[in-house]
Amino acid sequence: MTVKEILKILDGFAPLQLQMSFDNSGFCIGDEDLEVTGVMLCTDVTPRVVDEACAKGCNLIVSHHPVIFSGIMTLCSAKDRMRYAVVSEMIKRGIAQISMHTNVDICKGGTNDTVAELLGVRCEQGEGEPLRIGTLDRERPLAEFASLVADRLADETVRYVGDPSRKIRRVAVSTGAGGRDSELIYRLQDEGVDALVTAEVRHNVALEADYSGVAIVETTHYSSERCIVDIIAGVLGKHNIDYQKSETEGNPYRRA
Repeated sequence: MTVKEILKILDGFAPLQLQMSFDNSGFCIGDEDLEVTGVMLCTDVTPRVVDEACAKGCNLIVSHHPVIFSGIMTLCSAKDRMRYAVVSEMIKRGIAQISMHTNVDICKGGTNDTVAELLGVRCEQGEGEPLRIGTLDRERPLAEFASLVADRLADETVRYVGDPSRKIRRVAVSTGAGGRDSELIYRLQDEGVDALVTAEVRHNVALEADYSGVAIVETTHYSSERCIVDIIAGVLGKHNIDYQKSETEGNPYRRA
């Protein structure tokens, strides 16, 4: 099977046309007519993942985040050093790369649906958007809910904004960098959402949330989206395509 054929299968699950305007999902690096000897699945393509793919006979990497995200003027060791190391090694070793990014955040059965299900959130809104809104089976104090998030997402760095004893029932989930925009907080306040589970929360957004009465449970970007590996594995498995899950990548954050 070629890279192009595998991309068509992935597009059938999470159409590339769903991706957000700033994104660069799809075929990023390599030869689309390359005969695939093995597929490596990961969240982020790092030099370690490239080495691992090569060692395991995988000449296609399917990642969540694109290696090349936007237009670039240079690709050299003096700037964007990790990207240079990744791209140059992939080209030298004949490894192709496909990114399945915001299209998988948005699609049915993607990252937001998966995380919401892990947290026990029954989704009611958000289809076609990079978030989901729903309700828990029962009210939980914020501190207890934050602990549940930490447990279900296996993230020891989880922290939260809001009164620890506040009751949480209606929850929004936005995987990845959903904590960058105060406009989302205002929308959730208007819709009666008690808590937002997301990552990369800016300080001003945390302040707005605290003032508006919308609790935030902040996990890391990686922890909120690591489920992408199992999601894509499920898609490939249905087509009897062999794959490897990266064993060298991990959350770059550690607890102090």
